[in-house]
Amino acid sequence: MKNIVITGVSTGIGYAAALRLTKAGHRVFGSVRNEVDAKRVKLELGENYYPLIFDVTDADAINEAADCVSQVVGDDGIDVLINNSGIALGGPMLELPVDVFRKQFEVNVFGIVSVTQAFSKLLGAYKDANNNGKIIMISSVAGKRSYPFVGPYSASKHAVEGISDALRRELMLYDIDVILVEPGPVKTEIWKKTPNPENNIFLKSDFEPALRKFNGLIKMFEKKGLDADVIAKRIEKIINSNSPKTRYVLSPNKWRDYILPGILPDRWLDKAMSKTLGLKKR
Repeated sequence: MKNIVITGVSTGIGYAAALRLTKAGHRVFGSVRNEVDAKRVKLELGENYYPLIFDVTDADAINEAADCVSQVVGDDGIDVLINNSGIALGGPMLELPVDVFRKQFEVNVFGIVSVTQAFSKLLGAYKDANNNGKIIMISSVAGKRSYPFVGPYSASKHAVEGISDALRRELMLYDIDVILVEPGPVKTEIWKKTPNPENNIFLKSDFEPALRKFNGLIKMFEKKGLDADVIAKRIEKIINSNSPKTRYVLSPNKWRDYILPGILPDRWLDKAMSKTLGLKKR
């Protein structure tokens, strides 16, 4: 049995991972943001699930949660921290309030830093520690590739990639590994937070036609996306591996979403996206 902390387990990848890992007999401490979700997830996952109630933007609540976990696990510490919490915000870069960017980074970037710092000692990040855990960062293919109208989200995931690589090299001091999981489209609630021209403030902007096309692509990707349990299975394999890779790309179309954009010149990709979305001056 391993002691595992997962942020954001009310839905999506976090829930799928918590479900799979509790069924495997591990003790899972999973964060949600309210009592209602805590009770629901506890009822559904059973005795191996320990609810933690905090928002990743609330440093005091995170530290209290770490103290609660410490009281349960004692000197054993935790074996795995899975930084999963995240939101997806977007829209035309020139028209988005700066506060949207701040909110995106508060959750997806600074939240990860706060959680990792709070649980670092439990992972064994101190001299003469008896344990050395793993940190799994849930990033995205958007952390390596950027697309129109999801600039804040893509920027935040690029930051997660940079933080993770730096952290992995620093934590070699304590033999703590950091592994990135980079999903492509996944059937989760996060898609509902992407810009939808039917109900957002950009309906009458110059970008409306392109946004409508983009929304159509989002709906298509959602239908063809991976089930969250596919990501959960990979997470379980990483946890059980003695020598995991530093990053895993998981996508229903890895060639389209990851490999090809890394091969083609930037200008070619620009033209392809311009043609697809109609982003060209007339």
